[in-house]
Amino acid sequence: MGSLQQGLATVGALIIAAVLGYNGWQSWQLRRRRARSDADEPAPADAFPETTPQERVEPGLDDEPQLQEAAVAADAARARAPAPRIDPLIDAIASFVFEQPIPGESLQQRLPRSARAGTKPLLFEGRNAHSGEWELLQPAERYAELQAAVQLASRSGALNAIEYSEFVTKCHALGEALGVAADLPDMAEVLEQARELDAFAAGNDAQLSINLQAQGVAWGLDFLRQQAQACGFTSSMAAGRMALLETLHDAQQPHDAQRRYAVVQLQFDAHAELADDPSMPVARATLLLDVPHVPQALQPFARMREAARRLADALGARQVDDNGAALSPAALDQIDLQLQQLYAALDSHGLGAGTPAAQRLFA
Repeated sequence: MGSLQQGLATVGALIIAAVLGYNGWQSWQLRRRRARSDADEPAPADAFPETTPQERVEPGLDDEPQLQEAAVAADAARARAPAPRIDPLIDAIASFVFEQPIPGESLQQRLPRSARAGTKPLLFEGRNAHSGEWELLQPAERYAELQAAVQLASRSGALNAIEYSEFVTKCHALGEALGVAADLPDMAEVLEQARELDAFAAGNDAQLSINLQAQGVAWGLDFLRQQAQACGFTSSMAAGRMALLETLHDAQQPHDAQRRYAVVQLQFDAHAELADDPSMPVARATLLLDVPHVPQALQPFARMREAARRLADALGARQVDDNGAALSPAALDQIDLQLQQLYAALDSHGLGAGTPAAQRLFA
């Protein structure tokens, strides 16, 4: 290693050490202020306005009903889709435990203005003081505990030291505003978990495409749309995009809830559609399948192959790969076999295709 590289490595180590030291100093200062405050004056019964005493119902800490209630709360948290929810599989989580329940409106007012740390999204949930369930903050509810989470990885990469330090800084500021110290996970452990999750995601990601290439004469835009609609595609997406939509019963949700998925997307020249000329020629269209975003139960690859076959017949098109080489049924069969292994790998990590956690990780 040259002297320049050694110098850069030293500077990088000093920056990370400084960040860690600053975060530790912030935690120490907050604990010191809280200790001084506790010693000088009695703590108020509730630092935030309260409506009626009946609302302040907190579950016990050590009894069996609380354990059952926590299990029910965890199940409910996993069931509430499609709203993003905190998940320990893909999030680093900081917690704030309150001496008295706090109204959701007061918590919302104190959350960071930007719900991001670098490129990684932040999420916030509260444990409802009445039901004991974790939920997105509601203004009219009261919460005994708050969780803040930063996503460990996404398609943009793993959470890094600078992003995690930004998350820590925001948690300290939030804790100071609430008068409660944040319980934060260890930085080294979080970054290691982020690297492992990113490596897993990189090795088990797949976005498949089948291109339809015009043979000789290009298609008119109107003709392409009509044939796509006849094959089940809707024109409800952005310019140059249509989707094959499907509804699936979500067993995790109550009351026979259903979720709607864009099983396969169809993309073509957006400029042609924006030109608003139905005779505008289009010579190529692409069917796309974002594998981690669609449940295996919907058989998305089989649906994609069938849609590509029907549309190719209707348009008189060839099925080709990104390099223009013809896609044979044997090649598509081989891809299907590889997909089964990918689905199994996702399932084994609790990140089954189409689940909210998988959709967040592969975004």
